[in-house]
Amino acid sequence: MQRNTHVVSLALCLLVGLLLAACTSKPAAHASNTSPSTTPVSSKPDDLQAAMDKLEASIQKPTAPFHGSFKKSTSDGFSYECEADVSTDGITGQQTDNNPTTKIGNDVFPANTRTRQLNGTPFGSPSFQYAYGSIHAYFSGHIGDAQPGVKYVGDEQVGGYDARHYDFDLTGVDADIKKAMELGNSVGMRQTKDFNMKGSAWIAKADGRMVKFAFDDIYTFSTGKIDSTHFEGLITKK
Repeated sequence: MQRNTHVVSLALCLLVGLLLAACTSKPAAHASNTSPSTTPVSSKPDDLQAAMDKLEASIQKPTAPFHGSFKKSTSDGFSYECEADVSTDGITGQQTDNNPTTKIGNDVFPANTRTRQLNGTPFGSPSFQYAYGSIHAYFSGHIGDAQPGVKYVGDEQVGGYDARHYDFDLTGVDADIKKAMELGNSVGMRQTKDFNMKGSAWIAKADGRMVKFAFDDIYTFSTGKIDSTHFEGLITKK
């Protein structure tokens, strides 16, 4: 009888201990099983260069009207801006060039601003090709080189488009573009100590087209000189 009482008491103690452990367990442990993370995850980043190519294609052969705002500036003071309406009728808008005081040899050219109209109509005409060529210069940053440093940020709406937002930074990334520059250094080209691309891109969910971008190409040379070019673009649905 005494042995049975011992067993019952031991069983009761074990049961109480289990109940106490369940009641005092950390809330975070329960939360991890019941509350999924709200941080957006993209399984595979969009191809930046493919998205930029689709933007160019939409200017060459537009299927729906849109407005494009583009900027490009260099570390030595040159800057360019373009506002353009694109449709199946053609391209119309305005291009503004801002040039700093420039010295070439013994000649000094004063700072100046030049504005010209883009009248690229009708679609497919020589004037259309000229207007397209003016816009094309804003896509010369080779954004695809930044692909190894891409990180998904989240979904946003930009210019009337549902888009995926990405940031990118090649700092500390062993990108192919850096290897190519190292090869250039070895064959006697201008000695590039470091190269970086840093910025952001927004890509439309519907068609994979770039609808916004802002980034810098940054070259650091062995002499200590730093050259950079900034690119911006925004597409707005009409």
